[in-house]
Amino acid sequence: MAKRGRLGRTKTEKKKKPYSKASDDEKVARNWNKALGLYEREEWSVAVLRCATCLELMVNFAIRQELVMEKKLPLQFVDKLLQNANGIHNKYQNLFLPIMAQYEEHDDLKRLWNERIVKVNAERNKVAHQGEFRSRKAAKKIMEDTAFAMQQVMGLYGHGAELMPFSDPDDSA
Repeated sequence: MAKRGRLGRTKTEKKKKPYSKASDDEKVARNWNKALGLYEREEWSVAVLRCATCLELMVNFAIRQELVMEKKLPLQFVDKLLQNANGIHNKYQNLFLPIMAQYEEHDDLKRLWNERIVKVNAERNKVAHQGEFRSRKAAKKIMEDTAFAMQQVMGLYGHGAELMPFSDPDDSA
């Protein structure tokens, strides 16, 4: 029998990396796992908020991939751009889409914004700023849109396949 430490882990089990030290793609995955858990616990409104967080982190990931990894701009400069952009709308519309204008995926990314991401953001704003609650049906749509958007954008950089898929437990019943 393995001896358990104070936190319930065995002495040989590795501690999870602190969130502040996690990479952008790891932060997306952690927040997505949290959104899945919230949905399973029927916390629809909070799941919607977490989905919006996933999408903003996804855009941070994509912008850093383009500007730091591809264009070799200094990380501190890119971090300042992201901080000043503040919010999914500014980051996606004013940074990410202009960066992606040179690529063939640009039109698909514009469509992704108009058909999915803007709807997630609108639902998030209704919960966060107007105190509204979301139903299972609304949360399910947001979860589906978020999963699709993350697969599309992170897939451009060889990531996203490691994200847990979304499936509503009631769909299999």
